[in-house]
Amino acid sequence: MQLRKHLKDATGFALVWTGAKLSHRVRFECSAQIPRTGPVILVANHLTMTEPLAVARLVIGHRRFPHFMVMRQVFSWPVIGQLMRLAGQIPVDRGSAKAAQALDGAAAQLEAGRVVVLYPEGKLTTDPDLMPGPARTGAARLALAHPTVPVVPIGQWGPKPGRRHMLHRHTSRLRIGEPIDLSPFVGARDQDADEDTVRAATDAIMAAIRAEVLAAKADR
Repeated sequence: MQLRKHLKDATGFALVWTGAKLSHRVRFECSAQIPRTGPVILVANHLTMTEPLAVARLVIGHRRFPHFMVMRQVFSWPVIGQLMRLAGQIPVDRGSAKAAQALDGAAAQLEAGRVVVLYPEGKLTTDPDLMPGPARTGAARLALAHPTVPVVPIGQWGPKPGRRHMLHRHTSRLRIGEPIDLSPFVGARDQDADEDTVRAATDAIMAAIRAEVLAAKADR
């Protein structure tokens, strides 16, 4: 069983490394904000369909392995679906009443001491200036339900959205911020939590992401 796990981890690392290398020039500096062990929630802006590979490359650069929320349809694709399952990615039914159930899968990964990556916007950034826009509350709910788990913001800049850019190998610059202080909101820990409190926690998360996006943009 242990050998199988090591093989799966090695395969996952190799696939992420190769995919990120082919799709982007990934630039980041390793940071102590992402610990070598224990559960972590990473929250990031979402520019393109391929830049999750850049975020994944950042995570494995810290000798951790990322677990993303992935549209459930992807799990039915030949080969790719099997790879998603093997890598422990989290299926989500976006746009349906079942979408919130994906948080249970994310919580299970955290309880196993793993890294969970969330895009609070729940979709690609659509603002013309490419700054992250309004967010859904799932990331905040997950964080508030696990108040001892660090929530680390990641800002990225460089990948350009749109099909005409899909084959372009853009440079992706990523910045890692300090863990977000959500202690003023930790009383809201479940689905019945006060919506204003959860929204305020979401706004705090997005403000931290935007700060790192601006820093990544300035790195050019």
